[in-house]
Amino acid sequence: MKCNFLLYVLIITGFSLDGCKHPQVDGGVTKKTFVLSDTMMKTIRIDTANLKPVLMELHLSGKVAENDVNIKNTGILVNVATANLATVTKGYEADVVTASLPHMIFHGIVDGIHTITDTLAHTGQLSIKMDISGKALKPEMFTKVVLHCEEGDNMVAVPETAIIEDHSKNFVLVFKDKYNIQVREVETYTTSGDVTYISKGLSVGESVISAHQQQIYNALSEN
Repeated sequence: MKCNFLLYVLIITGFSLDGCKHPQVDGGVTKKTFVLSDTMMKTIRIDTANLKPVLMELHLSGKVAENDVNIKNTGILVNVATANLATVTKGYEADVVTASLPHMIFHGIVDGIHTITDTLAHTGQLSIKMDISGKALKPEMFTKVVLHCEEGDNMVAVPETAIIEDHSKNFVLVFKDKYNIQVREVETYTTSGDVTYISKGLSVGESVISAHQQQIYNALSEN
């Protein structure tokens, strides 16, 4: 009866199964085995868990600097708390958005780190060099800056879209082959951009489904 129900669920959601088996337990991991159709195999996306430096995001405010008209690069000046200043290194990437151009994201890199400019406020200053695309930014425009910084540690990383949230827990679908997909609970450390770092539950080299996996998860999960 349960196999027939799973088959029905996946058919009405657009998936095709060639077979169905009862749930198994493999090393404490819930595992349901079935065969994905060739059509579904072309639809899903499979990514490999890699070891990557942990990136964190610093959300800062700044303003467009006054530059020489003969210089093609536009600069952004950002005030930063001295506690965060030590975590920043030249070459870090930055995304810049302004209130007047909310749908445009400008990209630049940190090219200058300046020590305390206001001893009472305990702040320092960063300068961010923009490429020529930043010419739409005008001097004195206020900006929001997202700075991507390395924490120094490496951790297992997967695309953010591979994470399935369910009842305050996080899961991934570990893909072995078209006959073998595991529902795996994981502990996430942080998400930066489109990457989520995993602190427990997944190993480097394992493959996860990172697109169109929600319906598969719903069919495989216990009701």
